[in-house]
Amino acid sequence: MASLGERIRKLRKEKGLTLQTLAGTELSKGMLSLIENNKANPSMESLAYIAERLGVDRNELLEEVPTAELRELLEEIEDLYKKTLEDLSLGFDTIIDKMNPYANKLPHRYESARLLEIYSRGLYYAKKEGWKVFLHQAEEMYEDLHLMNNSADIHMFRAMLKFNDHKYAESLEMLQQSRKSFEERDVVLDSLKKLDFDYSEAILYLALSDDENALRIIEKAISYSKEHQIFYRINDLYRVMSFHAILTGDKAGKDYYVNKLRLFADFSDDQDIDMTLDLLEAHYLNSFAHDYEKANTIIDKNLEKYKEEETSQYFLEKGKSLYGMGKEDEALYWLERHKIWEFLHHPYDLSMNYEKDAYLALIYEKQDNHEMALKHSQIAKDNIEPMPDLPYKNFILDVYNKINAK
Repeated sequence: MASLGERIRKLRKEKGLTLQTLAGTELSKGMLSLIENNKANPSMESLAYIAERLGVDRNELLEEVPTAELRELLEEIEDLYKKTLEDLSLGFDTIIDKMNPYANKLPHRYESARLLEIYSRGLYYAKKEGWKVFLHQAEEMYEDLHLMNNSADIHMFRAMLKFNDHKYAESLEMLQQSRKSFEERDVVLDSLKKLDFDYSEAILYLALSDDENALRIIEKAISYSKEHQIFYRINDLYRVMSFHAILTGDKAGKDYYVNKLRLFADFSDDQDIDMTLDLLEAHYLNSFAHDYEKANTIIDKNLEKYKEEETSQYFLEKGKSLYGMGKEDEALYWLERHKIWEFLHHPYDLSMNYEKDAYLALIYEKQDNHEMALKHSQIAKDNIEPMPDLPYKNFILDVYNKINAK
C-alpha cells in the first residue's frame, strides 16, 4: 500500500514535475524530499499547498487508497472477474490476492463497494472464510450512497446461494422478501434489475415444479421487454421457454422459441446462442425424438467448429447419440469424458446430466459387465430420486429396474 510520501512522489512524476518545481516558494526542495521519503510529515497547510500544485484534492492525498489508484484497481479487478466468470477454470485466487492488501483500507465510495462485492463473491466461490463480512460492507456502502440497484444485486446473490444449496423454496422466499422490501421503501429499480428479479423468480418456480407461476412471470417479462424495447435477459427467457416446451412434449412451442432465439442470435451476432441452441436441439433429438444420426451430425459440426473447452457439454450428447446408433465402445469414450459442471444447480440441468450414469449402465450391461452396470444404475438412481418427476427420472428409474431385475 502506497504511503503519503509515495503517493506525492508518484503524482509529481506523472505530471513531469521536479522536486524544485513542486516545492515552489512555500516549501524547500529538501523538506519536500523528506516528505516524499516518509521522513517528515507535512502540516495541513503544506499538504493543501502540495495538493493544489499537483491539481488534486487534499483528501485524495490523505486517503490510504487515492481515487486514481482505486479506479485503476477496480478496472483491473472487473476485467479479471469477467474473464473468470467466462472461464471458471481460471479460479478466483488472482482476484483475492490482488484485493487482500486493500480489503480493510477502502474509502467510502462506489469503487470501494464494488471491489468489496467482487472480493466477497471471489472468496465465496473459492470456498474461503470471511466473504459474508465483506458482502455486508459492500451492501452498507451501496445503501449509504443510494445505489439501490447495486444493493439489489447483493440481495439476489444471497437468495441464489440458497438455490445453490438446492433449497429452492427458501431461495424463492428470500428473493420475494427482498423485492417486497424495496417496494416498501418506494425504491424504483431500473428495468434491467426488474428483469433479473423476474428471471430468477421464474427459474425458482420451475425448480419447485410450479410451472403455472413460472410461465406467468416469464410471459410477463417477455411482454415487458418487447414493450420497452429491452433485449436484456431475452435470451435466457426464450431459452427457458424452449426447454420447458421440450419437457412437456410441446414440439411446436419448442420450434417457436428456438426460432426466436436463432433470430436473436443473428441480431446480436452471438455465436454462444447458436452453440447453446444446437446443444438443445441435439438433446431433444437424442432424449425425446430418438433421431440419433441427426443429433450426431449437429454435435460433430460444433465439435469441429469450437475448441474442446467450449464444447465439453456436448460430450454427454455425443455419447447418447453413439449409443443410440449402436456404437457402444465409442459412446463409452465420450460419456466417460463428460463431467457435470459444479455450478449446475437447477433440477432441469441436474436431471439432464444425471442421464450419464444410466447410459453407462446400459453400455456395461451390453458388454456383460453386470457389476459396473449395477454400480452406475445405482448412482443414477440416487442422483435422480430427489429431483422432480421429469422425463429423465422415468428413464433413469426404468434403466435401474431393468439392470437390477437380472
